[in-house]
Amino acid sequence: MTEPIFKQQGSIDFPDHLKHLFEGYLAREENGVIISFISSKQQGKGHFSELLKYLKQEYEYIKIPTPSNKMKQICLKKGFQQKLQFFPEPFNEIGEILIWVKEAEGNE
Repeated sequence: MTEPIFKQQGSIDFPDHLKHLFEGYLAREENGVIISFISSKQQGKGHFSELLKYLKQEYEYIKIPTPSNKMKQICLKKGFQQKLQFFPEPFNEIGEILIWVKEAEGNE
């Protein structure tokens, strides 16, 4: 799979205090952020919760497209909602894909 176009158009860095803890990337979209292909280098230590807390302060919403099965369980626990959304390349051959969305307001 090629690099998604939304990464090319708006890739952002992980916050300095967390960048050494993750693999994957963050991409800007309008007033929100997309988390994609993310994995924690130290699972079960609460680093993803810390990342979500930071992102909720900075952005109006957080999206996770096509999450892994493990990430789906985390999304459910953290209050994300499932939605369908059309993404441009490389997903356009599929049409709409399942994303998980968390609005900034509310608690985890």
